[in-house]
Amino acid sequence: MAPTAPRLPPAAVMATRRTWSAASPTMPMRRIRIIPSRLLVVASAQSNFSKAVQTAWRVGKDAVDAGSSLVPGSVPRPVARIGVTFLAVSVGLFLLKSVISTALFVLAMMGLIYFAFLAMNPKEGSRSVDEGDNLSDDPAEEARRIMEKYK
Repeated sequence: MAPTAPRLPPAAVMATRRTWSAASPTMPMRRIRIIPSRLLVVASAQSNFSKAVQTAWRVGKDAVDAGSSLVPGSVPRPVARIGVTFLAVSVGLFLLKSVISTALFVLAMMGLIYFAFLAMNPKEGSRSVDEGDNLSDDPAEEARRIMEKYK
């Protein structure tokens, strides 16, 4: 039995504009189709999202089936599936709530620490006109003031 050449995926064969032939001594002559890069990016992004959703659905369904197989046989399968699904959703929402509350706590502590830092170090904060700084809109005036300061 002779080895066969690798096949292109059907999407690559169908979405084409130009074709060229590739020949080598070890592989038989076949047609390879080139996909325009702009269409490839858009189609790839849409395809990856739908594939991700389908994969997540399949994994969730398999997890529910595996969990319902752990339930004793005296419990009807539809009831076991509903119970396992409810349990999985409850655990998922609890974990999501924990992550969100932890992130909000960290942000609140960062803000509290920053305000405490500003309260203890008033010169590190924003400067105001009350501190004796002569703020002017004229750059030449400001440059003269700086030069006088360092004479």
